[in-house]
Amino acid sequence: MKKYTILISGVAALGGLLFGFDTAVIAGAISGLKDYFALNNGDIGLVVAAASIGCIPGAFFSGRLADKYGRKKMMLLTAVLYVITSIGSGIAGSFAQLVIYRFVGGVAIGMASTLAPIYISEVAPASFRGRLGMMQQLAIVLGILIAFISNYALANTGFAFITAHNQWRFMLAAALIPSLIFFFLLALVPESPRWLILNDKLVQAKKVFTRIYEDEAAEKEVNIVKADIQKSSTKFRFRDIFSKKYKRVVLIGIVFAAIAQLTGINIIFYYAPLIFEKTHVGGSVLFQTVLTGIVNLIFTLIAFALIDRVGRKKLLLWGSTIMGFCMFIIGFLFYENRLGNYFVLITVFVYIAAFASTWGAVLWVYVAEIFPNRIRGHATSFAIFGNWSANAIVSYTFPIMLAGIGAPATFFSYGIINLAMILFVSKYIFETKGVPLERIEERYQNVS
Repeated sequence: MKKYTILISGVAALGGLLFGFDTAVIAGAISGLKDYFALNNGDIGLVVAAASIGCIPGAFFSGRLADKYGRKKMMLLTAVLYVITSIGSGIAGSFAQLVIYRFVGGVAIGMASTLAPIYISEVAPASFRGRLGMMQQLAIVLGILIAFISNYALANTGFAFITAHNQWRFMLAAALIPSLIFFFLLALVPESPRWLILNDKLVQAKKVFTRIYEDEAAEKEVNIVKADIQKSSTKFRFRDIFSKKYKRVVLIGIVFAAIAQLTGINIIFYYAPLIFEKTHVGGSVLFQTVLTGIVNLIFTLIAFALIDRVGRKKLLLWGSTIMGFCMFIIGFLFYENRLGNYFVLITVFVYIAAFASTWGAVLWVYVAEIFPNRIRGHATSFAIFGNWSANAIVSYTFPIMLAGIGAPATFFSYGIINLAMILFVSKYIFETKGVPLERIEERYQNVS
């Protein structure tokens, strides 16, 4: 694999870094926002969920727009929206303004979560697609960790102009720097060669493939993709993804993407300070949150060595099993009020490690690789729309569940969901390890 392929995949994945930063940065700002705007539990849920709600239209429409205007142009628009939300969230003068800017940021996140996996899957050689696709997840994890470190640093800075009253503004505005970097680095990225072939731009597509493969392999790749696209000469419409030919794989994709949120991973990252406030060990709450980000990063790196060797399906099965038991243990510790020890922290870290090396590693790779070339943009967009819809529900309801039915019942519920996911994976998830994109259709047609 050429270094150029790694470079352009890495730049595309930077949208994921901002995705991770913007979704996680709110964790450190919640306490300051609660005091500044006098928020109740429902308000907290709304300001956290606003980004997730914005992700829904961002994910839903970005695939179709990317199919029409190209992957690169839509990634540039994503970078612009990140800049807007960074500045706007930092200067918001009212709770309503903050929610609006968080929504705009969510649109950008929804777009990035759709576009980067599509782009990377379309430039990656089959034997490296899992690892290159994981660059999106690695970038998300780095973004989350950077957000946690940034929050911790801003909360403990000695600068007189950063106070307990306004530090949340600096936390939310900090994404401006990586947003600008993402925008300017996109100049290095070519358009997706598969999108170019879809739009009859064969000369440009061959130039891009030549920089990814050797000359003969590039010519062969162009012909393979061209032949795959020419299987159907009719004009494609969005409703065609629900045709008899594609319906099964689209349903598998959207359910898979949605239940990835029902693992409960984002209740850990969005609300880590609220959870750790109920425990009584391990130093400051923000420092404990930084540790969760470090664990997430370490086990995401471990997943690099596993995803193209072990395969997607086995990782998902192991992850659901471990995460399910961790949720039950956390619920039991809250039920017994045994929070004055390190076991609850260790269990949270094990849960995060299991997610990072399994579901977190597989999610963004799988949803972009299982769909045929002809429907990839539309279908990936629709699947990730399901992911963010579930995310919005989880992030909004968690503080309400925590206050209403209590921590034990809340975590027990997520434990049951995780174990139930084993059945779905066993029956419907098909292995894609090492399979060229143009041959994956053969795999899903054999799923019972």
